[in-house]
Amino acid sequence: MEGPTAIFYGWEVVQYMRYLVDAYLRQFPWQVRISFGIIAISVMTIVILFFLFAHKANKRWRRETELKKYQRRYESAFREILCMDEKINQEELEYICRYDRSQLHQADGMLLARILVKLRMELTHKLYIPNMQRLCQLTGVKDVLEMNLLKHKDVERTLQILMYLPCRVSEGSLAVYLENKEPRIRELARAYFGFCSKTEPFAMVTRDASEPFNLWYPTTFHRLCGWHVAKGHPMPHFSSLIGQSTNEDKKALFISEVPYWGTEEEKRSLRDFLNSSSKKCCSAAIRALALIGDPEAEDELVKNYGSLFPQAKRETLRAVASINTGRQVEFFRQAYLHTTSQKTRAVALSCLFRYSQEGKRMFYELANAGRDDNQFFKQIEIIEQHEERRDE
Repeated sequence: MEGPTAIFYGWEVVQYMRYLVDAYLRQFPWQVRISFGIIAISVMTIVILFFLFAHKANKRWRRETELKKYQRRYESAFREILCMDEKINQEELEYICRYDRSQLHQADGMLLARILVKLRMELTHKLYIPNMQRLCQLTGVKDVLEMNLLKHKDVERTLQILMYLPCRVSEGSLAVYLENKEPRIRELARAYFGFCSKTEPFAMVTRDASEPFNLWYPTTFHRLCGWHVAKGHPMPHFSSLIGQSTNEDKKALFISEVPYWGTEEEKRSLRDFLNSSSKKCCSAAIRALALIGDPEAEDELVKNYGSLFPQAKRETLRAVASINTGRQVEFFRQAYLHTTSQKTRAVALSCLFRYSQEGKRMFYELANAGRDDNQFFKQIEIIEQHEERRDE
């Protein structure tokens, strides 16, 4: 004889299953029930993570596939445009890209930005920046990146792309990030602000003169100065930046930029840092004077040589060799004879070998003087001859 039949609907099914599982588990001690619960949660977590991983992998695969399609369609045209050494007009740009407004505007702007970044890395010494800016405008990359900033979407990556292309956006879209609580975003926004601002391009450089030094800062600052020189904009006063900063690394950076962008008066003032108590500023000033190649600074470098620390002595030797007036053969000889540092002796001999014919003659004279380091001379000679052949 059959018993009564119960029919469940909707939420009743879930309740019934719960009661059924609960009744089954009640026959086991609490330790076993807890173990079952842990196993069930672990299995559910693994299943969820698997589906999330599969979804993410599939999404990434689709984006990479789409990127390859864009590369086949646009990369060769973009490369041709960026390798040109003159600004091209809108019509030529559209013709080379086989411009189709509907196709290009439906394309993923971030994928097109990745193609442009890839080309920027490959064409570092050939790239013509004005054409890059026109290309960003035509492809809609500029609009997408600016919209990301306005919507606070993927901000750090967007700022990195903008810094690298570079592609100018409105100052207003950056303003909200200049005081961001995230240090990395704040620093990127302040650095990039200099590229976009027409009114106060160096405002953030002046403001951040004493803030902590970052490894990316020298390259960014050098590019910023070069950008505004190319635009015909005035440079900041490096002397005031050096005096304003309390950070030795940034002081040394500002000193090292004077040979490229400083005034003649600022270049002459570099000699004052040869006696600086800051080792970093002293070394930066020596390297800067070597870049300038000022013959008048040579006597000052030689005069201060004896009071310098070992690293600065080696930099002074290289600086005097770089200025290369031909008058300091005896200086290199004395530097070799009176130093206790093997590194300094090696630098002195290298500079002597490359300095002039008189310097090379003195090098061989010292080598044949019967000293106990003939092998050392042979090593220096082999290295320098290899360098000479490579330069040729």
